[in-house]
Amino acid sequence: MKKLIQFLTFSLATLVLIGCGGGASFDAAKPGTQDADMQAFLKDNGLYSKATKTPSGIYYIMEKEGEGAHPTPTETITAHYHGTLLDGTVFDSSVDRGQPFKFQLGRVIKGWQEAMGMMKPGGKGKFVIPSALAYGERGAGASIPPNSPLVFDIELFSPEEGARLEAEAAKKAEAAALEQANKDDVIIKNHLSKIGLEGKTQRTDSGIYYTIEKEGKGKNPTISDKVEVHYHGTLLDGTVFDSSVDRGKTATFPLNGVVKGWQEAVPLLKPGGKGTFYIPSTLCYGSRSTGKIPANSVLVFDVELFDIK
Repeated sequence: MKKLIQFLTFSLATLVLIGCGGGASFDAAKPGTQDADMQAFLKDNGLYSKATKTPSGIYYIMEKEGEGAHPTPTETITAHYHGTLLDGTVFDSSVDRGQPFKFQLGRVIKGWQEAMGMMKPGGKGKFVIPSALAYGERGAGASIPPNSPLVFDIELFSPEEGARLEAEAAKKAEAAALEQANKDDVIIKNHLSKIGLEGKTQRTDSGIYYTIEKEGKGKNPTISDKVEVHYHGTLLDGTVFDSSVDRGKTATFPLNGVVKGWQEAVPLLKPGGKGTFYIPSTLCYGSRSTGKIPANSVLVFDVELFDIK
């Protein structure tokens, strides 16, 4: 249930940057070998003579100094970053997403706190951070193995530039979401026609198509309620990606903790009610892929509402 229904935005505690390729291949470093591996990375990319090492073990190259004061741990700052492993594998990048990262400096990994504390607005730098100052023995998700040094290319923006870039990115994201919503609507209509439901479903203003199999009784849940449901989720081709029905156990969750499509769909039911919902990708996981769900996927949910807690 958590994997599929909760609206989780993947973030490595908040980081990213632009890695250099390099001919050498690096595995996750073992404790005691990381400094040698980090030096090998720098030498392989012709950066060793340019790098400075901090007492904590970070290697860095300040490409552009910037101007003004260094940020403090309590400040909220905006930056672009591109993060790779030593072998060049990109694990996260605000640059690739076209969305600058806004965060409180004191709430990110220690390596970032130290690295950003050396920068000034307008500055750019490359930082090779030992795993002890990043995700250590636990790693982070499938992208960062345990004991992995990380490479970050970071650009710190002034508050004014950060605000401008954020507004620009938000405008682009809004346009892209509208375009995708229109595509999803066509896809859903074509699918409904294919399965003989053209003209037999209802549609919400947001683009969810649905049928109510059983009305149920009582009040409809609200966004602040916790509900108990059975659900069966598939892609349009019938691929099952999650199902409480198959597991034989109902799911209970607060409506304000799930994807937007569910926040709108479930309140259309009453306790004892059943319905099928065709939810646009923009109201689910959007351009992110998760588990068996590819990016920009319309999702189909059969939902039965048992109770409002």
